Amino acid sequence: MEIEDNKELLELNLDLLLELLGNQTRRLILSKLAKVPHSTSELHKALGISRQAVHSQLKILQEYNLIEKIDLESRGGKYRIKSNLSMHIDISPDFYNINYNITNLEPTSEAMILKDAQDSSKYKKIENPNEKIKFLGKKIMNLEENISEIEQKRQELLQKKECFIIQLKDIMENQYKKKLTVKQEERLNNLEEEIFYTLFFNLERYHNRIDLDYLLEDMFFSDIEDINRATHKTSIDYLLKDLSRVMDFLRKEGNKWFFDI
Repeated sequence: MEIEDNKELLELNLDLLLELLGNQTRRLILSKLAKVPHSTSELHKALGISRQAVHSQLKILQEYNLIEKIDLESRGGKYRIKSNLSMHIDISPDFYNINYNITNLEPTSEAMILKDAQDSSKYKKIENPNEKIKFLGKKIMNLEENISEIEQKRQELLQKKECFIIQLKDIMENQYKKKLTVKQEERLNNLEEEIFYTLFFNLERYHNRIDLDYLLEDMFFSDIEDINRATHKTSIDYLLKDLSRVMDFLRKEGNKWFFDI
């Protein structure tokens, strides 16, 4: 199978990913390509929109390496999904987090092969196509049940995490806030508290050393101009110093901040 080599790929970040998936036409295209490779003409007929509109959306998805063009020898070729994309969005009154993961896989890669030795052995012994489909269907249903259980457990863990964060907010409000030396008007609209909660929203990322660039990214200062970015970075460093004055688990050595939790 011939695959088009697209060398000019664009880097995908969270904002771009949300913008890509926020378009209904692109979601419909991805939904169809997840089932069967389609050509531009086939998508045009299935979606009821112009070829030009379909082509422009396919080009965008291809530029960000989410899809690729195959069967180049046939007229027009067809498109299929190239990347495994997973995203979790968690928003509540006391917690905010968005995680995504993108993995590019070739169809012949090890990750696409039936790995379970017992399942693989049983499957190879089945000769009737209908029985093979039944076998695979049962395995898929079992996996869906397992995924559902994991998602339910994940929701329970997130609720527990939120309970702990609520307690953190209570301690900050009643124990620490009045001890902070930075005046309210100098805190840049509660930025000091935002820094504190951002650290606890993603402890795995900030445990031990605090990377100020990551902190800027999580607080949505990553895409601003260099001068403003540097100003915010200085402000965050200044406010971390104030927090560290009353919190012994925050400390600075040289130019590096450490979070000893």
